[in-house]
Amino acid sequence: GGDPQNYVCLDIHKLPSPHSMTSIAMLIFHCISVLDKGFSMLLRLLGPVLIVTANGLIGFVVFEYLTVLVPMFLEPHLGWFATCVIVCFGLFLLANILFNYWACILTRPGFPGDHLEALDELEDGRYPRIRRFCKKCRVLKPERTHHCSVCNRCVMKMDHHCPWINNCVGFYNYRYFLLFLLYLAAGCLLVACSCLVPLYKNNGRGFRLPGAQMLLFVFVLCLSILLALSLFLFWHAYLVGSNQTTIEFYCNRYDSREMAREGKEWRNPYNLGCIANYEQVFGLSRHWASWLLPTTRVPPGDGVDFPSTSTDAMHEV
Repeated sequence: GGDPQNYVCLDIHKLPSPHSMTSIAMLIFHCISVLDKGFSMLLRLLGPVLIVTANGLIGFVVFEYLTVLVPMFLEPHLGWFATCVIVCFGLFLLANILFNYWACILTRPGFPGDHLEALDELEDGRYPRIRRFCKKCRVLKPERTHHCSVCNRCVMKMDHHCPWINNCVGFYNYRYFLLFLLYLAAGCLLVACSCLVPLYKNNGRGFRLPGAQMLLFVFVLCLSILLALSLFLFWHAYLVGSNQTTIEFYCNRYDSREMAREGKEWRNPYNLGCIANYEQVFGLSRHWASWLLPTTRVPPGDGVDFPSTSTDAMHEV
């Protein structure tokens, strides 16, 4: 009985059918799957290129440091003794950078298939609450294990896939990855500070001197890398201190929000305290300084079973 213009007429024959909606959803899912596979393949192809690039940048900075900065600026202004101390410290950093970088590349992050006995215990029901099955690898997934689409394998305590090492960061090479970040940041800081010597000693005209133009590029390069590494390093220092991986952080944040809606408090069962958490990555040692030394010592545990504050239930992410 009202004005016909106030009504909106819908033709039900023009609405998409449930079958067409399902087809559209399947098409979208297929496109996402294709994009994911393409991106994973791209990362696999870029991996070797990025490794060569990283080593080339390290070699370039070291060459400029030893052939230009040291003989032309550091030794004349600081003296031979101070220069020798700085160079020796720089070589120490370089050795640790290369050792930990290549250890990240060559060390297997840890795959469930490497621990068949522990997986048999999973099948026997020793840990009934953490039994998961990977449909792609067709193996049981222990706790804290995730499937990497780039490596196409399940990785124990997977943090992320790093294209700069063409490898996953997981249980067995996480320590090398952290030390690589630490020593690379320290090396960039040393080079950047050393590049300021000609600027400081020549009343701001140091970079106008012959042979110093390239040092300006080295300074900007090292400073940029240092800023990026500092954020990344502090982020992982927090993750290690709270006993989380990058993947677990986002899963745990979601679980925390869900439990907060129910009026409950969520706690990370793997968080054993800051020192104990660091020992799980760097190993048990009375002297913390030994954590910084280059060594092939493996972390405690087997990457399948992890200590928890809850003995009767393990948290699954």
